[in-house]
Amino acid sequence: MSDHPSLSLTHLADLQLSAASALVCQGDSLWLVADDALVLQRYSLSGAPREEIVLLVGELPREAAERKAYKADFEALLQLSDDALLALGSGSTARRRRGCLIQAGQVRRVDLSPLYLELEQHFAELNVEGALVLGEQLLLAQRGNGATAQNALVFLDLPQVLTDLAAGQLSAAALRRILPLALGALDGVPLGLTDLALDPQGRLYFSAAAEASASTYLDGACAGSLLGRLDQDFRIAWRARLAPSAKIEGLAFQADGRLLLVADADDPQRPAPLFALDGLSGG
Repeated sequence: MSDHPSLSLTHLADLQLSAASALVCQGDSLWLVADDALVLQRYSLSGAPREEIVLLVGELPREAAERKAYKADFEALLQLSDDALLALGSGSTARRRRGCLIQAGQVRRVDLSPLYLELEQHFAELNVEGALVLGEQLLLAQRGNGATAQNALVFLDLPQVLTDLAAGQLSAAALRRILPLALGALDGVPLGLTDLALDPQGRLYFSAAAEASASTYLDGACAGSLLGRLDQDFRIAWRARLAPSAKIEGLAFQADGRLLLVADADDPQRPAPLFALDGLSGG
């Protein structure tokens, strides 16, 4: 593995949510979820007005501790097909085992408990933070930001996932394998996976944040984030630190190869920033 000099991000905009956690780029549409919101937002890259789809009906408490306890913690968003998106809760608490299938403007609740309870047999602290479709597999990114620091890729069988979703759940039957991923540390702070994305050439990228917390539940000071690429055997082939320092939580490539990134400042008073990164042909 070779390290790369720091890459500079371009700030594009501040979003209309504070804790952006995942995004999908679909044509000129940018779809986003936040870990402390119950909606899916759509931004148009061509300048059309923002849209919003309610994922879960209700209202979260305003007080920070209560909000954290009750939130669905949508940390992963992926494109299943041309007209279907899937939002996934992190699984870090029992309330966070909910997902939503969004298809043709309709939202269907998904019970993640059958799969997540099985994953809890493999991870002392489950924390799903990213997902994407790769061939006939659905990959989940397990973020090791707890005391056990277990970063891993979880491979699910896509046909089984689609069968499960038709029944409103994800099942343990979809699990195929788990591959641990050693990320090391940034400035002495352990790195944890935060998202996955495929570039237009089909190369697999990941983001990882160095958050000083021994818990998947409690936030901590962030030392920064890095971007990396995995080879065909899912080994780290390249990585680079990102500037400015931010907790990058979401990645999505545009068709022209431009990478879009969102960050979470862990502050409800601060809007989440949207960044861009060009020129990844060498990565």
